[in-house]
Amino acid sequence: MSGKITHIAVGEIIGLPLVGLTYYFFSSELNYLTLSLILAASLVCIFIGSILPDLIERPTHPDHRKFFHSWFIFAITFIASFVMAFVIIPLYDHLFYVYLIFGFCLGYFSHLLLDSTTKRSLT
Repeated sequence: MSGKITHIAVGEIIGLPLVGLTYYFFSSELNYLTLSLILAASLVCIFIGSILPDLIERPTHPDHRKFFHSWFIFAITFIASFVMAFVIIPLYDHLFYVYLIFGFCLGYFSHLLLDSTTKRSLT
């Protein structure tokens, strides 16, 4: 089982560049102040998304993985992240919260991705 620090670090390493690149490529006008605000707020959202599955389903024993650690949720978060990045954000690039939701989805996705590489994997 991956530790909390590992989940947070990998979530931030995966999430922050993807949020920044998405803003860079799909924004109608590049504004570094807006980019800085988006990245700062996304840092928090990715953090929350990367530890949320273990907060919902406490890892009290090796078999703690239930619904929120499942391949179904893995697929849903992957699809949600993809739709956010390539459909919603290009349409509404001026909506600040869209990037935050995208960051949250990336954090959650990175958590499940890490858990899928463990011996117990996902349910």
